[in-house]
Amino acid sequence: MITNKIKSVQLKKAIEKLKKNRQFATNTSNRVLLVISEDNFKVYGSLQNLWKSLGLSANAFDVVICGSLRDLDDKNLLQVSFKDLGLDGEFKNKDLSALLENEFGSAILVSGAEALLSNYVVLRSGATFLIGKSPDPFSILDVEIFENDPSLLEAELIRYYKILKHKK
Repeated sequence: MITNKIKSVQLKKAIEKLKKNRQFATNTSNRVLLVISEDNFKVYGSLQNLWKSLGLSANAFDVVICGSLRDLDDKNLLQVSFKDLGLDGEFKNKDLSALLENEFGSAILVSGAEALLSNYVVLRSGATFLIGKSPDPFSILDVEIFENDPSLLEAELIRYYKILKHKK
């Protein structure tokens, strides 16, 4: 418990530092990262199939669940929690570390107000364009969508992605 509190304090500082040092570039990568916090997975878990609507291949769409869902059997979803994070802010989870080495053009964030780990993973992805569901407590999103209905949120995500990629 104390370790998680220490990690929480460190994550808040790391998020602010990453946010400050974030560079905006023209990244041509079509790869998209979807990060969902465990408290939102039950409602927004269907977004893991968003790649089809975005016109992406399954290889260009990665999903990370932040938290410790017990009944998660899907092998295509990467699940991380505070135990996967060292006190130095580095990930002990080799799969996540390898995933974050990829170049992401966009990242989608669906988390609650207190989802530190989700925000941290999205920033660590280095994605050029960050889009997500409100609330955005750290002001990291380029586009914040104020929609709680899963199907309407999906429609908005598709719309903004297509605008970003200049697709009709």
